[in-house]
Amino acid sequence: MLAVGAALALGLSACGGGGDTGAPKDTSAGAAPGYPITITHKLGTTTIKSAPKRIVALGETDQDVLLALGIQPIAMVKANIGDGVTPWAKSKLTGAMPTLLTAGDNGFDVEQILKLEPDLILANYDYYIDKYWKKLNDIVPTTAYEAGPAEDSWQQLTRQVGKAVGKSAEADKLVSDVEGKITGVKKSNPELTGKKFAFGVTGQTGTIMVLKSTTDTATKLLGEFGMVLPPVIQQLPGESFAVEVSAEKYEVLDQDVLITYYNENKQHQNDVEQNALFKKLKVVSKGANIVVDLTQFYSIRTPSPLGIPYAIDVMVPKLSEAVKKTAT
Repeated sequence: MLAVGAALALGLSACGGGGDTGAPKDTSAGAAPGYPITITHKLGTTTIKSAPKRIVALGETDQDVLLALGIQPIAMVKANIGDGVTPWAKSKLTGAMPTLLTAGDNGFDVEQILKLEPDLILANYDYYIDKYWKKLNDIVPTTAYEAGPAEDSWQQLTRQVGKAVGKSAEADKLVSDVEGKITGVKKSNPELTGKKFAFGVTGQTGTIMVLKSTTDTATKLLGEFGMVLPPVIQQLPGESFAVEVSAEKYEVLDQDVLITYYNENKQHQNDVEQNALFKKLKVVSKGANIVVDLTQFYSIRTPSPLGIPYAIDVMVPKLSEAVKKTAT
């Protein structure tokens, strides 16, 4: 996981409010010796005194890494798709379904989390963890982002989670394996290298929120595929990682490929796509506008060792086809 401005559209689009119950009573990390472990991040330090057995993951990527390492959380984030679990996470779940947590406009319900009696909380990808990190960490060891909200690379996050559960060596191998798949993408799809992209999601009526930050997780992943966020987008005004673009500024979207996610809002999609200024864009007229569903959006926006292979299988062919269209 923009319910509240750009932050939610590009950061926590899958979060709502409340949570489902049904978590297993105990889940062991099976961690190797070596505790206590101290993790340093942007909000402070987290000390984990012993191998955790009841882990709550407050970020989609946190839970994906945990599952990729063979560890079942007692609670994790509910995705706003189907039964609340992405296909790549579902393939790794065993036994009882973890409690599925959702966040409101100000993040997760601290009391609900503490009632689960966790002994470790993974919150690197919780956009609002700064609001309640100290409260949680004073009671339960709680991690947080190292660079900033939705800025840590999937490699950083993988290694952070691996360290927290005593599986650093396994996390390093996981990173190496997925990086190998990404290297394969660049070799098999050289047409992507150097191609410029624009990534937009639903804004206000007739506008699009455009990702402009080079430190954002989605930008980094597309960059690993060889693609480039153009300077004209990076230099759009505003301090946030995304900026709202109205119809008269649609021209900044006219790149080699345009990725759009409308949050299932058909009316907003129609308002944008039927606008004459949008239709005249080369990237649109040549058919290089990729409209993604939420699962595809997740695979790019919340890259993880489990989600990236999905993005490679599903999104890379779409990106390849799109840049070939605009190249002609």
